[in-house]
Amino acid sequence: MVTKNPLSLLDAGQLEAVTARNQHILCLAGAGSGKTRVLTTRVFYLVNKLRVRPENILAITFTKNAATEMVERLGTLGINTDQLWCRTFHSACYKILRESDGGRQLNIIDEATQERALKKCLADLSQQAEFGYRLAQFLEENNWPLYLFAGEVNRAIHECKNYSVTPAEIHRRCHQIEDEDIKEFYQLFGVIFATYQNYLAIRHEMDFSDLISKVLTTLQTDRRAREKYQNKFKYILVDEFQDVNHGQVQLLDLLKGCHSKLFAVGDDWQAIYGWRGGDVKYILRFKKNYQQDCRQIILPFNYRSDGNIVQAASKCIGRNHQQCRKKIKSFHSAVTKIKIFRGENGESCHAFVLKEIAALIQSGAQPKNIMILGRNWKHVDFFIEQFSKNSVPKLVEEPNFDTPQSNPSTGSGFTKNPNSQDINITTIHSAKGLECDFVFLVGLHRGRGGFPNIKEDHELRKIIKETTRPERLAEERRCFYVAITRAKNKLYLVTEKNNESIFIKEVPRRFCEHSP
Repeated sequence: MVTKNPLSLLDAGQLEAVTARNQHILCLAGAGSGKTRVLTTRVFYLVNKLRVRPENILAITFTKNAATEMVERLGTLGINTDQLWCRTFHSACYKILRESDGGRQLNIIDEATQERALKKCLADLSQQAEFGYRLAQFLEENNWPLYLFAGEVNRAIHECKNYSVTPAEIHRRCHQIEDEDIKEFYQLFGVIFATYQNYLAIRHEMDFSDLISKVLTTLQTDRRAREKYQNKFKYILVDEFQDVNHGQVQLLDLLKGCHSKLFAVGDDWQAIYGWRGGDVKYILRFKKNYQQDCRQIILPFNYRSDGNIVQAASKCIGRNHQQCRKKIKSFHSAVTKIKIFRGENGESCHAFVLKEIAALIQSGAQPKNIMILGRNWKHVDFFIEQFSKNSVPKLVEEPNFDTPQSNPSTGSGFTKNPNSQDINITTIHSAKGLECDFVFLVGLHRGRGGFPNIKEDHELRKIIKETTRPERLAEERRCFYVAITRAKNKLYLVTEKNNESIFIKEVPRRFCEHSP
């Protein structure tokens, strides 16, 4: 079924964003503000009102699911998406590289193959007398098992590629390091990094992190290729702009050139991927970086959450110093207060959640409309185990709980069966973009493994990119904001007496009820 006039479905802020003609537009789209509708309707407007050809539009998303959803929605709007570039960053880079290389098939290795390649490089290097001796001595002196060292090397390779740091640059920076142990790590790392890259080159392979860096090199050195794509993409749309990293911004600037128009949608309040290279500074500095004909538009309504949740969330996130200040209003009245439970210990917190869920279901709530969230998997492991064993039979008459994935970090924590009607149990990062009527946020305690979960940057990591403690706390607060704005009707915050997270104390009491 084709929607005839999607513009008529927009509110004033959404319509302003969709129809803006400026060269650089930042649409600040908060939780529940309808950003996907804005993006898809923007494409509709460009094609049907401004008569832009679909092949002259590049729409970038962060996940394949988001790209697929956008294509499907555009189809319902009557847009021919065959020529439209609606892709993830990696998919767009893959297509550009193939086109720039005469259509030759590219060999992109997955994470498992990458780990095997890295192990092979380490094994080969260890056979070399000097390197093998230095590596063994370093591991012994620092009490590092080889597998932990390999993991740190793997992480550092990804981070280097995100920030366009080459093995040669690592070698140069080593001369500036005073700590002998850290200097030795990076001297070893530089050799491993170069060997790994050579290993891939010989086999004509690349990993996912190489895709963007290789496209950057192509566009920076090949004027014909650069001008081809700058002339092709008249309009560039980017979703989740708060999560872009250094390399991705470089790519956008090279594709955009001087004349193309950039439409970025994002929310600095939901920037929670700093640990994988995302840098909130790019959305915060958007107006400074793109001064020519730049416009910032705020979508002021949250259409998802109860008024108390929206107001409390805004007050909490407002404590962050570096942010795009905005006033967000709930489309819904303030009907239900946030419930804060303070248990004597972890066991009493678990019991409270199970009891409340049972009561919700007995009162008519559907399990699929209930979510249990944790800052990390340890916070929700108990519930995964309970529900996978079906040890809470009172929840539903004929329980059909999800079964845990073999690798829960890759998904939501559960493998969904077709037409699943089951409770959602996941981490905050995995819940990004999701919503439920009833949300339980557990693990809100202080200390190691709590929430906020602030780990000091390992000294090894500071050579590539250093983050300060205030920056890490700000990101944790953004995680809290993302978590509580998953709730539509009722939010439960679960903590322990005398060990409360600082975020509990930041929620204004007027929006809450307390139990016990």
